[in-house]
Amino acid sequence: MSGPAVFKFGGTSLGDGERTGRVARIVAGAGSPPVVVVSAPAGMTEALVALATGRSQDDGASLVDAARRIAAEVGGEDLADLIERMVAERVVAFRSSGGAGSSPAARDALLSLGEDVSTAIVHHALVDAGVDAARVDARNLIRTDDRFGAGEPDPAAIRRAAEERLLPMAAEGRVAVVQGFVGATSDGRTTTLGRGGSDLTATLLGAALESSAVHIWTDVDGILTGDPRWVARPLSLDVVGFEEAVELAWFGAKVLHAGAAKHAVAHRLPVRIRSTFAPERPGTLVLAERWGGPDIAAVACKRSVALIQVRSRPTAIEYGFLAGVFGTLAEHRTPVDLVATSHTSTAFTIDEGAEIGALAEALDHVAEVDVRRGLSTVTVVGRGLLREPGFAARVFQTVAFTPVHLISQATDSSLSFLVDDEEAEALVRRLHLVLIEGRAGRDASAHGARGAG
Repeated sequence: MSGPAVFKFGGTSLGDGERTGRVARIVAGAGSPPVVVVSAPAGMTEALVALATGRSQDDGASLVDAARRIAAEVGGEDLADLIERMVAERVVAFRSSGGAGSSPAARDALLSLGEDVSTAIVHHALVDAGVDAARVDARNLIRTDDRFGAGEPDPAAIRRAAEERLLPMAAEGRVAVVQGFVGATSDGRTTTLGRGGSDLTATLLGAALESSAVHIWTDVDGILTGDPRWVARPLSLDVVGFEEAVELAWFGAKVLHAGAAKHAVAHRLPVRIRSTFAPERPGTLVLAERWGGPDIAAVACKRSVALIQVRSRPTAIEYGFLAGVFGTLAEHRTPVDLVATSHTSTAFTIDEGAEIGALAEALDHVAEVDVRRGLSTVTVVGRGLLREPGFAARVFQTVAFTPVHLISQATDSSLSFLVDDEEAEALVRRLHLVLIEGRAGRDASAHGARGAG
């Protein structure tokens, strides 16, 4: 028997009282009670990060005002007063611990505030809508290590806690409202799961509860074939495979967090991406496997990428070169996107926001290092791309006049090109036009011809 479904609502779904009311109606109409995971209200995490890093000199007044406004729209002045006290107390505690110079643990305690605010507001909205709901603190569910800012979850401990605290509530027909993004160490110190961590919370709980599905409610109607800011006619995908979803998440599509997609893959947990603003639509279903012939699903783009090129020194021991490079990456816990290697050199991409200086200095002990910034990764994602007749020819013809720094294809689910930032938008548009819009036109023509016959 499957456990309760998990509904995760992003910040854009909680930006004001009207949207929060819509969330409450979705949960009330769900049939069997789901576990509800909520992000911080839109914009609140960014404001907290600015405060935590010293980029904002705000004394917290703007945070209080924003949180109070939403609370007042949902529950009136009593809820607004409660939220105002919650925000003010947390900001004061952070400043008394040293402000921007405080410990990573103190920063995580501050950054968790947005999700704490959301659970209080959403819980009130659910009760007001007639839903039997209760808040369950994620700190009692999502156990992590003490890597503050990017806590590593402990799935076994999470399963035990979820079975103990959430399954009885589901059996009683009650809805649990849980913070996304937030966890705690074994001794109770607050941790966070990194950007986009609310999706990961949802899949961690979904796997722990053996849920029927995880529903990621957002502001778009599923996974699109291209970024609507760049692509004139993006299509909404009905179904994608998990491997495609992971590639899309990793290489720039913001609808599903990459870590959440990978966790869902590992547990064969169905995920559905849906729009809070059009709940009647099915959105995109992400399945463990998507059957059928070769197919191109989407074109994604990841901005702010750095390329690190590493060449072995003439005196280096050849068989130890790559071991030294990737051992250094492991020591610095630096995730790598694309990799290309030859006998004496390797090149790889990482997020431009990573600690590149310290990594380059460490790599310089084992090899010659060159760093290039201001790049973007443009990736074609699909199924069976290595088996598609003429696929490579169409892609490379489309890319032919764009300077490319690196090409990578490790599986038949993606083919990536590393280009200058200023080239990325035009390349995405051309690839989408040729590979997806062009195919849709050909399919429609073929269907019309068959119908005429």
